[in-house]
Parts: sequence; structure tokens; C-alpha cells
Amino acid sequence: MKFGGLIYLWKFITVVLTAFLLSPADLSAKQIRVCESCLFNNISAAIRGAVHGDTIIVAAGDYKEPVVIDKSLRLSGEGMPRIDGKGIGHTVAITAPDVVLENFIISGSGMSDRQEFAGVYVQNSARCRIAHNRLEENTYGIYLADSTACTILHNTIAGNAVNEITAGNGIHFWKTEAMTVEDNIISRHRDGIYIEFSHGMRISRNVATRNIRYGLHFMYANGNKFHANTFAHNETGVAIMYSRKIVVEANTFAENWGLASYGLLLKDIMDSDFRDNRFFNNTVAVFADNSNRNRFSENQFDKNGFALQILGNCENNAFNQNIFRANFFDVGINSRDNSNTFTKNYWDHYTGYDLNRDGFGDVPFRPVRVFSYWLTRYNALAVLMLSPALEFLEISERAFPVITPSNLVDTAPAMLPANTIARVTP
Repeated sequence: MKFGGLIYLWKFITVVLTAFLLSPADLSAKQIRVCESCLFNNISAAIRGAVHGDTIIVAAGDYKEPVVIDKSLRLSGEGMPRIDGKGIGHTVAITAPDVVLENFIISGSGMSDRQEFAGVYVQNSARCRIAHNRLEENTYGIYLADSTACTILHNTIAGNAVNEITAGNGIHFWKTEAMTVEDNIISRHRDGIYIEFSHGMRISRNVATRNIRYGLHFMYANGNKFHANTFAHNETGVAIMYSRKIVVEANTFAENWGLASYGLLLKDIMDSDFRDNRFFNNTVAVFADNSNRNRFSENQFDKNGFALQILGNCENNAFNQNIFRANFFDVGINSRDNSNTFTKNYWDHYTGYDLNRDGFGDVPFRPVRVFSYWLTRYNALAVLMLSPALEFLEISERAFPVITPSNLVDTAPAMLPANTIARVTP
């Protein structure tokens, strides 16, 4: 057989083997268009006419129809078409694996005090991808339940929250695993991101702002990582509860002011790492209750009311190489018992000396002021702030500590703020 004949035979064998190895869905996958002059002029009809693996391209326009995606399909908008749920239930419901939903405006979910209606509702799915959408005027933005390994990417999610009772969350996770949430902007919801009974998540580079309760709120969720997110101007900050082995790294917590506002609230958090974060202009930057064996390193605390408020039931937490600057109080604690350790932190209130020039003070620093101790125990004492009598007590307590914990000291305070974290101020 000539060389040209051999090439032809090889191509024929390749085609036959490919056809044999591909599934029927792969062989039949096609592209379906939705537009006024197309065979399908609404999205629901196109889904009914599609098979698993098809791509549905939706032309620009307004599509006033709740949509149910119950097949493994790719839905892609051209020119950001709008799907309007007409205030009835979920605007888009995904109940199949391997669904892609991209490049849409999604609005008009229902509102109910008994059901959690969403712009995009995902139930019992896997490997879904929700990307580059704009969600507007929905009760919940994106709601995922009983699903695994989905990606939520580059969405803008703006709610219509008025109060906590009728509002929903921007991105809500319930009993999910291995989710990836990146580069989303979430605002005007109850909580920006809410996570419950969900593990192995990666939450990166999101912005949650001007939500009426928390920028981020999660509980009973272990092994999650939060990296380079911004939580700013939310009503009461960020709350992390009843979880362990969390990594909170390179995030910004800013401008959370109010009587109960926190940059980061920790409740029953164990064995977790908080590093390289920026806390700026919060009433309380970090509030910890019954949280143990956590590590705080290389964080920056600037211009907060309290940088740290640590309740007496918090044990064996380590604070190393953090920077404390221009906070009204650096540390507040409500107990004379303390098993937490502080070392090599920079405190702008430290006035000690470094005779051996090793970069660390020769005299330990006591970051707990007597009034911060009382104020952590009795909030009503805030009316005595800046009283001249308090200054006398502060001087006496520094010389002879009898009220504040005698063992809560930084044993080697840094003389200069090494490894200053570069952040853009929100």
C-alpha cells in the first residue's frame, strides 16, 4: 500500500475509534439558539428541545419566564439578556449536574416568609458553573443546597434588602462541599455570603459591602479557606461560628461601625489560622468568644475602637508579629485569667527600649489598659471615657497590675512594624 493510502487508512481508523469511545450524548451535542426569529423564542422551550451536553445561546432581550434547567446544558447569553422571574418562585432553578449559566441579567425572584426564593437556585447538582452574571432585585441571589464542586465566578449580586426578616443572602450555601467562589461583588442583601454545614470551600477575591447584617456569616463549616476578600461597610461585620480548621488570609475588614459592629466575630472557633489580614476602622476589629488554639500572625490593626476583645473563655491562642497602630484600645479582656500568648508584635503605644539592638524591646509590654478591661466587662462604662481619674488609674495599673491580667504581656515587643501589609484603604 502506498504512503498516501496508509495515511487515509489511519484517519479512517481514528474516526471509527473516536465514534466508538464517545458517548451518545457527546455525538449528539448541538448548539441551539433562542431569539425572536429562531425556532425557539423562549428559553424554557429550548431546554425542552435540548439533550444533555447541548449549548443554548440566548440572544439579547427580555425573557419573562422562570427557567428550570434539569439537563446538563450550557446556557450562554449574548449581549446580557435578562431573565425575569416575574416574582414567582426561583428565577432560574438548576437541578442537574454539569450546568453552565453565564452572561445573563437575572432578576425578579419571588418573596416569601416560608420559602427561600432565589435568582439562581441550585439543588442536588455537581460541577455547576455560574459566571459573569448580574443578579438584581432578587430575595436571595445565588442559593446552593446539597451540591458539590460548583464554581461561582465574576458575578455582580445586588439585592433589595430592607430588613433582616424579609431579606435573603447574596450567596447562600447549605450542605455543600468543595465550592469555589471567586471575584464576585455582593451588596444590599442580609448577609453577603452565608455558609452552613459546608466544607472544603475556597472563597477568594470577593467584595461584600453594604449588606444589612454580615458581609460573611458561617457556622458548622470546617476546613474552609478565605483569601483576599474585602468585607467593608456592612452593618455588623463578619461572623464565623462553630467551626474548626479555617484559614483566613490576606482579607480586608473595614468600616464596620456601630454598637455591635465587628471586623471579625469568632464564636467557638478552634485550630484556625488568621494571617496577613488588614483590620481598619472597625468598632471592634476581632471579637473572640470561646475560641481556642487559634493562630493570629502578621495581621495589621489600624484605627479601630478595640483591636482585640478576647473573652476569658478563650484559651491558648497565639498572637505573633502583628501590627497595632492608632487603635483606641489594643486589647480588651473580661477576666484576670489568661492562657493566650503574645510575642514579637508591634505596638505603637509601647515606649520601651532596645539596648541590645535586636529589634525587640527589653521590657515586656502590657497591652490591656484598666479601662479596656472594665469596658469589656461592662459596656455601659463607655460614658466615663477620657475621664481624668481614669488616666491616674492607668498609670497606677501599669506600675502595679492588680486588676488586669498580670500574665497578658508581649514578651518581646517589636520596635518597628516589620512586614507592613500593603492594602488599599476601602
